[in-house]
Amino acid sequence: MKLDDAALDRLAPDRRDALLVEWVRRQIAFMRTHVPFWSDRLAKAGVVQEQIQSLADLARIPIFSKEEFRAARPASLIPSLATSSPHVGRWTSGTSGRPTVTFWSRTDWAALVASTARMLARHAPVPAPIAFNSYGQGHLTGPLYGAALRRLGATVYDRSHHPEEFFSTLAQTDLFDFDTLIIPARATRGKSAGLADLLDDDPNLLARHGVRWWIGSSGTFDELTVRLARAQGVESISNLYGSSEFGIFAISCAERPGEFHISQGHVLVEVIDESGHPVPNGGRGRIVVTHLCGLEEDGGARPHAGTQILRLANGDAGTLLTDACECGLTAPRLRDIRRVPVAA
Repeated sequence: MKLDDAALDRLAPDRRDALLVEWVRRQIAFMRTHVPFWSDRLAKAGVVQEQIQSLADLARIPIFSKEEFRAARPASLIPSLATSSPHVGRWTSGTSGRPTVTFWSRTDWAALVASTARMLARHAPVPAPIAFNSYGQGHLTGPLYGAALRRLGATVYDRSHHPEEFFSTLAQTDLFDFDTLIIPARATRGKSAGLADLLDDDPNLLARHGVRWWIGSSGTFDELTVRLARAQGVESISNLYGSSEFGIFAISCAERPGEFHISQGHVLVEVIDESGHPVPNGGRGRIVVTHLCGLEEDGGARPHAGTQILRLANGDAGTLLTDACECGLTAPRLRDIRRVPVAA
C-alpha cells in the first residue's frame, strides 16, 4: 500500500491497522537506533517493538506530555544529521505554555503534503482549483495548504506578509481571480483576517469572485458563517483538524460535517482512556499522536526522519467513531473535539 494512495482511507479496518502496526514497529526501531532520548525512554519503559502485535499493545508506551516535550531540547528529538536534515520547522503558538518547535525532513514534509492532498481531493468541486491562500506563510498551515493544493494541480496565490492594518486581506483578494478561498472563519493569531471579517466589510465577496470551495481549520467554523458561504454559492466546505506539532491529520466528513475522518499513515492518531488504552467505538478520551512515516518518491512509506514524537497528548479530547460511515470511507472519525482543561 502506497502512503499517498486514496484507497488507504477505504481499506478494511483490520488491513489498515495491520499496516499501522508494521509502520509503528519500524518507527520505534528507528528511534531506538538514531535518537538517544527515545532509546533511553523506551528502555526504561521496557518497550520492545517486536512485542507490539496490535494497536492496543501501544498502551505499554507511556504518554509523552506537552510538559515533557517542552523540557526536551529540540535537537535531542532529531536523529543525527548523518541520518536526517531538517527541511521545514515551525513553532507552536504557545497558548498553553512555552512554544515548542517541530522539524520535518524532506520525506516527512512530502508525506504531510501528500496526506493533506489526499484528504482535500475528496472535497474538490473543480478539477484544477485557483486558490487564494490567506493563511500566513510563517504558520505551518499556510505553506502546507499551498503545497497540498499544488499537488492536486491547483494554482495558489499566497497572501502577502504585510500586517492587516497596512495591506488588508480584503484588498489583496481584489487583485486576484479565484474559485477557492483558504481562510479561517474568524481571525486567529497568525492567520490574518477570517472569512466573517471579510464578509462584514464586503457582504458579496464570495459570490462576486465565484468562490466554490472554502478551506479552513477546525475550531473557527461557525454555523452563521457556513450559512452565509452556502448562500453565496460555495459548494464545498473543508474543515480540517490537526495541531502544530503534526500538521493536519483529519478533515470534516462530506456527509457529516461535524465529524472528522482521520488520515492515518504520516501520523498515527489514537483516542485513549486514562490507562492509555484505546477507547471503543463511541468512547471519549484524549487524542494522542505519533509521527509515523515519510514518503519516498515512489509513494512508499519510510520512517519519519525529523522530530521524533511518540504518543504525544496534543491537549485535546474527542469522541472516537469506528463504525461504517455513509460517505463510504472506513477511516475512523473524531467528533466533539474539545481542549482538555489545564490543571491548576
